[in-house]
This record gives sequence, structure tokens and C-alpha cells, in this order.
Amino acid sequence: MNSSRLDLIKPYGIHAKRDRTSLLDGTNLSNDRMDKMTTNHILIGIEKLRKRAHDFEHIFDVVQPPLTTRWPGLLIWIETHTNYEPWGILIEHNGDIIAAAVLTRYRRFGLWQLGIPSVPCFEPGYFGVLGDTAAVMLARAIRDAAQDFGGPWYLEIHGLPCPDLVVNHLMAACPSSKVQLTEPVPSLLFKPNSHLHNYLSQNTRAVVAKARNRIQHEGLQMIQEWTRDSEQIMKVLPEIYDICRNRDYQKYGSSIIDNPIEYCYHMAIMNEYAKQGLLELLTIRLNEELAAFAVCLLDNGWYLVLTNRASPRWLRYSPGTIANAEVVRYAFEDSHSCGVNWGKGLQRYKLSGDVTLIPTQSIYAWSSPIGHLFHFMLKNMLRLKRDILCFKSFGRRLYKAVSRVG
Repeated sequence: MNSSRLDLIKPYGIHAKRDRTSLLDGTNLSNDRMDKMTTNHILIGIEKLRKRAHDFEHIFDVVQPPLTTRWPGLLIWIETHTNYEPWGILIEHNGDIIAAAVLTRYRRFGLWQLGIPSVPCFEPGYFGVLGDTAAVMLARAIRDAAQDFGGPWYLEIHGLPCPDLVVNHLMAACPSSKVQLTEPVPSLLFKPNSHLHNYLSQNTRAVVAKARNRIQHEGLQMIQEWTRDSEQIMKVLPEIYDICRNRDYQKYGSSIIDNPIEYCYHMAIMNEYAKQGLLELLTIRLNEELAAFAVCLLDNGWYLVLTNRASPRWLRYSPGTIANAEVVRYAFEDSHSCGVNWGKGLQRYKLSGDVTLIPTQSIYAWSSPIGHLFHFMLKNMLRLKRDILCFKSFGRRLYKAVSRVG
């Protein structure tokens, strides 16, 4: 294990260069003078965001957030999720962009619902700020822009870094708000002079050995392959989504892949990262059929596991466990890697080995106590309506069943 790997680590949080944060932090400017030197750019609609894309990417280059929260990924989400209106904020101080955020909004029953472009299975959102003063300005700009939309509003953002400067100042700026800790993200942080066995438990190694022996004993041909080739990755994607769909049906009864919007988004984002050479795809085939896979995004020295599944047809041979162990081995032996980020969820396999849990949080904010009450009543009315529709549907099916028996 090379100790230089620690130099590659860029933890998820605010770590802008000091020469940039010194633009504001540590100064003693009066509020009036600060306001005169600062301009808030509120950009509503995709075209206005496109025109300032270089400014968003500039600040992301400085603060180095997760790749899934940077401009190319945000743009693809915006282009595929057209039910949401995108908007953004750029804060400029003395000609320099010191803070940025890309958000979404849509109005339902008179209530503005505000969030960020994000997909549950990928990394959540991120605020780009250069220091504490910029975070204060961004938090206030978000609140003021929401108030200017007209009517009550509700902000909900999940999975943010913990702690986060903007979240702290949003809480101060919005009296009707709350923060909740959410599930931490399991990660393997490779330490200097460590051994692979530190990150693959004895139980995992035993399961992998048993699975390989069973495959060999029953005469199956297993082919394990890694690739970064974009054409090869896109060629395998239909097989990958078939496994995702079938596994989802088995576990949950439905699949997000069946949603045309989400399917288009996933295909587009995979194509974008593959073309940039940022994806590593592991496939495990049994008798030439895809039995398990792992799609990893190379992100600031991390192997971020975007998705990994095993085919229901081959679960007897534990191909998913073999694949997960191979991801750890492959990343560990990559001298440019500092660890594996398993992504959201606390599944048992993610907690194997010397795991580091990265804390995350969610923020909820309302325009006022009355807006909070309005949102609460609206949410419960919609839930009641959904329950009534489900009850009616169940009643119709029950009536038909009883009629056939009678």
C-alpha cells in the first residue's frame, strides 16, 4: 500500500483553496460595503443556466465536489426531467464567482416545491462556496429568491455533506426549518501500509472461495472482465438494465428502469461518463450469460460504485459477492485509488471490512410557519387520496374474485 495515496484524497466537503477564500473570509468590511461589492445572479430556466455554465464549472473546479454533482451531470438531469424548472444562483464579489448552486422548482396546488437535480441511486446535491462568508450569502440568496417566486414554498434537499456551511446558514436564515441526519455512506478508505485483508473480511473471502469452488465443481465457465472502453460499456448496458429490472421485480415488485424518464437519464449519464473515460465496468459471466456486474465511477481518487447487481438466475453461485470482492481488490491494487465509495444504503456487504461511514444530512425549510402548516395539510390530503384510490382498486378486485367464486 503506497502512502502517497493519502495525497489523492479529497473528502466530500468544502475544501476550497485558501487563496480563493481569502477574498472574503477574515475581512472586516461593513455590510453596506459588502453589498455594494457583491451581485446575486438569479438564473431561471435552462437557457440562462447554459449561458453561465462556465461559471458553475469554474467554482466546481475549485471546490472539487463529487463528479455526479458537477455541471455535465446536472445538465443531463435537467434535460431529461422536464417536469421540473431549473434555476440557479451565482454570487459575484469584485468580479469573482464565490458561490454557486443549481436547484429545481415546480408549483403544485399553489405551493412552490424546491429541490436540487438528483437521482436517489447516485450522489446527492452539493453547494459550491468559497468559505463561510460566501456560504452566508448563498443561504440568504436561496431564501430571498424563493420568497420572490410569490406564494408559499417548501425546500427539501437530501444527502448533503455533514457538516455543511450552507446548511448551517440556511437554518439561521429560515426560522421554519429543520435538519435531519440521514443514512451514512459506507466507504473503504485505503490506509498506508495496509493489507487487502483489512478490507475483505474473513467471512467474505470464505464465501467467495466457496462460490468459486461450486462454479468449478459444476462445470460452469466463469469469465471475469474489467473494461473502460466506452463502446463496450454501452453495448453491455441493455443486459445490465435487464438484470436491474428483474432484480427490482424480485425485491420490490417494480423497477425505476420502467420509468421512461429515469431510463433516458441513466442511459445519457452513463454515456457521458463512459465517453470521458471515467467508468470502470466489471462483468462476471457464467456460461456466457451476464451473472453480475459493477459500474464504478472514477471520482477524485475514489471508486464510486454507481450500481452493482447479480442476476436472479445465478444467485445460487453468489456472483454478486464475487463481484463486490473483486471491486475491492481491483481498487486496492490501483496505485491511483484511495478507496471505494459504496454509495447510499447500509446493506450488509457494504459494511464488510474496515469501513468508514461518511455522515450525510437532509434539510427541510418552509417560507413561514403558515407555509409549513399548508405543506403538512397538502401532503396528508394527497396521501389520503392515494390510500382511497388503492382501497377502491382493492375493493374492485375483491368483488370480481368473489363474483367468480359465487
